[in-house]
Amino acid sequence: MTEFDILLFTPHLPSHGEKARAVFTNGALVINGNRVDVPLDEIGVTLGGFNHNQVYLFWHQEEGRWAFSPADENALAQLRASAPPPLSNLLKGAATDVSRQQRRSRFGLGLLGLFIALPLLLLALLFWQSHNIAGWIAGHISIENEQKLGELAFKQATAGLKLRQSGLDAAAIKEMGTRLTKGSKYSYQWYVADDPAINAFAVPGGYVVVNTGLIRAADTAEEVAGVLAHEVQHVELRHTLKNLVHSLGLRAALAMALGDISGSALGDLAATLGELKFSRDLESEADKLGLAALRQADITPQGMVAFFSKLHEQEAGVTPPALLSTHPASDDRMQSLQEMIRQQGNWPSQPLPYDWATIKKTTR
Repeated sequence: MTEFDILLFTPHLPSHGEKARAVFTNGALVINGNRVDVPLDEIGVTLGGFNHNQVYLFWHQEEGRWAFSPADENALAQLRASAPPPLSNLLKGAATDVSRQQRRSRFGLGLLGLFIALPLLLLALLFWQSHNIAGWIAGHISIENEQKLGELAFKQATAGLKLRQSGLDAAAIKEMGTRLTKGSKYSYQWYVADDPAINAFAVPGGYVVVNTGLIRAADTAEEVAGVLAHEVQHVELRHTLKNLVHSLGLRAALAMALGDISGSALGDLAATLGELKFSRDLESEADKLGLAALRQADITPQGMVAFFSKLHEQEAGVTPPALLSTHPASDDRMQSLQEMIRQQGNWPSQPLPYDWATIKKTTR
């Protein structure tokens, strides 16, 4: 079997991981020449990373959670080619997650054509204005119904994750998030997920999840605040809800607007929220309004810039799948953010009152 390069994460390594070599041999996983004492059927596969473009294999040892990610596309190909059952089946499933969303979107558009008996010109007009129509429908979904949908989607999107709302890190996340969402029409709930992937996401209705991998990767509380400021804007601006409405098609979207969110079809589609991608315009809008939220909360914007710069360094040399290219590259976002900050001018800010080094040490 051929060895491949990986980035290894263990409880004893730095949050950004450590380069290593792995190989499957004699029905076992070997890392840096050492056999990993865990059955292959106890190793899980998940997608992570800020852009959801990284494959992670994870398992539990006595000292805590272990995980690794292929270092590049070549290593990913070698992993898929050499992984024995049942891992090979899990890897195939991870590879098809994005394409499944494409098929569902095409299926939704097909149903739209079947149920709407309108002239071809009108169909073309609907397609041309689909995002505007989705935005209009989303605007007529009540906050109460959005929160019901968010609750359903949150339960499905976090199935299998170990979530908590206690601990120094969770308390800091909640305090920063509350400060950034002061005066919001949503009642936010803040969670920390025990996951090494550097990621955070928000679900319609005000559910926000921050991975321990992101907490460990951040050097300051201001970096995490920058990520939170961006993510909550996707809720405040209803970006995820609008994308979901667009993906579902007109009939299901109207059902949501009327409060019918208990059907099994909507339940299945709610689980795809994590696969929806924002356009460059929506990401830019969330960045811009995120900066405004930081300004209102008297938090420096440089933490947001620093974190995107860190992501750019981590992603260097890795080409994301074409479907994920709608998410702006980290260096582009950093440059855009700097220009937005320059245009807004400096604003007074105070350091956040957290000993972030201590918080990172206590993060499980």
